[in-house]
Amino acid sequence: MYRKTGTLLTAALLGLTATIGWAGPAAAAPSASADAPTFSLSRLVLEPTERGYRGSLRVTITNNSDSTQGFYFRIREAVAASFSGGVESRCESDGVEEGLLVRTCSLPRSSSLAAGESRRATVEFQVLTTPRSYPMIAAGGLVTAYSYETGSLGTVPFSAQFRSLDGKLARPQTYVQDTQANASVEVIGPVTDGPENTRRVPLRVRYAGDARQLGNSLTATQLPAGSMILYTDPHDGPVYGPQAFVPGGLLMPGEERDVALFISRPTDPADESTPITVELATHYWMETVPDVDPSDNTVTFSLALPTS
Repeated sequence: MYRKTGTLLTAALLGLTATIGWAGPAAAAPSASADAPTFSLSRLVLEPTERGYRGSLRVTITNNSDSTQGFYFRIREAVAASFSGGVESRCESDGVEEGLLVRTCSLPRSSSLAAGESRRATVEFQVLTTPRSYPMIAAGGLVTAYSYETGSLGTVPFSAQFRSLDGKLARPQTYVQDTQANASVEVIGPVTDGPENTRRVPLRVRYAGDARQLGNSLTATQLPAGSMILYTDPHDGPVYGPQAFVPGGLLMPGEERDVALFISRPTDPADESTPITVELATHYWMETVPDVDPSDNTVTFSLALPTS
């Protein structure tokens, strides 16, 4: 179950066309000679949508040499945790630089370009923040292109440009992303019997702010013998352990999501009254993002059914 709290987007957003047209190269790597391979970038314009901002960066590599070469590129995002894939991106994780994710990407169809051939790759981005009435900009993006035969073609910086709700890009303000998460969890109903000898524990997860996130986990401690989280509702695959990730993907600022944990009953029925603590945490790459108020990140309950 999904809810969105706060003010809905204005009618200006609903009437705004979200398609990004090809705007021509925003930047190009310098070439040492006329027959050296080159690459160029489009602008990255992020359009406001009902779920944050979305946009595409297009990387075009041209093989100006007189022989076939293979190419790839390495891209660092301009906004933390904004990579969203895309069918053409063919990108793999390559670590973090200055808090920003890095991907190494192949060209679509094939990495090889014949002499004189050009090919364009598209990388998709989504920034889960509330769309603003004013334009914004975030610098820090980098693209480095490589030839398998000759090495680096150079590095070109890029910025993420956030279009305002009324369609403006001029005179942007700097986009400042939250550095601390603001998540919370609560128990929203009684523990009940579930299938497969489980108990169903209903929880509600909330997320405020736009701190970087790659996932949000629910970790149970003090589980009695024989008990573990088997799966969640909404279903997101089997768990069979003490930790489950909040299903449904990442959360928007102001969004709350109802999640049920199905926990196997303890081996000893007397242990059903053992207090169990579940902690909500926000994850980014290899770190846990600090929370503004850790006091609302934990809940405690038992697997005992309420007495009538």
